[in-house]
Amino acid sequence: MRIALLVRYFDPSDESSGRDMAVEADCLSRAGHEVRIYAARGHSISWHDMPVRRLPLPRLPRSLEVLGFGLLAARMARRGGADLTISFGRTADSDLIRCERPAHISYLQATPQWESRTRSTARALSPYHTAQCRMEARGFRSRRLRMVAAVSGLVGDDLARRFGIPRSKIEVLYNGVDHERFKTAINPRLGEDVRQSLGIERTGPVVLFIGHTFGREGLGKLIEAWPMLDRKPYLLVAGADRAAIYYQQLARRLWVDRRVLFLGQRDDTPSVLAAADVLAAPSLFDAFGNVVLEGMAAGLPVLTSARCGAAEVLPAPLQPFIVQDPANPTEIAQRLNALLAAPRELGQVAYEAAAQFTWEHYGDRLTKLIDRLNGSKFMSVR
Repeated sequence: MRIALLVRYFDPSDESSGRDMAVEADCLSRAGHEVRIYAARGHSISWHDMPVRRLPLPRLPRSLEVLGFGLLAARMARRGGADLTISFGRTADSDLIRCERPAHISYLQATPQWESRTRSTARALSPYHTAQCRMEARGFRSRRLRMVAAVSGLVGDDLARRFGIPRSKIEVLYNGVDHERFKTAINPRLGEDVRQSLGIERTGPVVLFIGHTFGREGLGKLIEAWPMLDRKPYLLVAGADRAAIYYQQLARRLWVDRRVLFLGQRDDTPSVLAAADVLAAPSLFDAFGNVVLEGMAAGLPVLTSARCGAAEVLPAPLQPFIVQDPANPTEIAQRLNALLAAPRELGQVAYEAAAQFTWEHYGDRLTKLIDRLNGSKFMSVR
């Protein structure tokens, strides 16, 4: 089958949706499909011998680019011979939408939890975000839409509620994890070397937070929980955020700055994982949270929140450490205290649970979904 993947900006080096889309393209290509990628912008003209076709759009303001790409991408792909269009963004009239985020309007309504009311209001009123909401609604309400592949049940529920999509048209397709990359983190000697390089005394446990949007990912509430922890753990914060200075000042105000270390952007994620005893991801709003699976693949027990899609994949022994209200530092502290006191065997439990989520398994489920669409009587009409 000739399949077109639609994404406004194609960058396989992006550690979030760009990488996931590139993996999906590889899966479909290995299954024997002829894959083409359609983008408004991108870093390359091909990906693993799959052509990247750029739409002939002039340089436009972001809001107009959203509308232009959204209206034209599926149409151009069909003109180019595509039998099936898979959208990774906000496009009109795609056959299948791979949705790795809740509805954009849901995101905008959630932003006051981690940013000022003024900034949230300005964001909601901006032409760029207005264009995204309108194009997204058009895509999910299109008569051509045959299936939505949601990255989590959390996302699927949100889309069904927002756009009235029948449950029969929503399939949950969890991401995979690169186990080969993260198996190096299961090395006590490596962890000890990293801790020594960071000047960490081995007098208490080490908790790791990895993120790039600290507010949304719950770092502020996590730091507020730090004075309430029993075993005086260290917190390593890996990742870059322009607001990092705010969180550093918060740690100083709470007198925990000696135990909260900001590492900045790190390219050696497996090494940082090796230095930790526990991964904390108490997100306020997260469609999935790849870092949760990555931590589990590195043999770390994890604390996450009920507002993080990856909470759905936690095995039963880790479910008591799901924070129900990530805006409550007291609950975070209580659950993190319990996790730090739990048996070390939980790391093995996490590792074995993560082993079920491979990109190969993801590819199998995706190709079965495509085959099901291909064999249905509702094939796309060009």
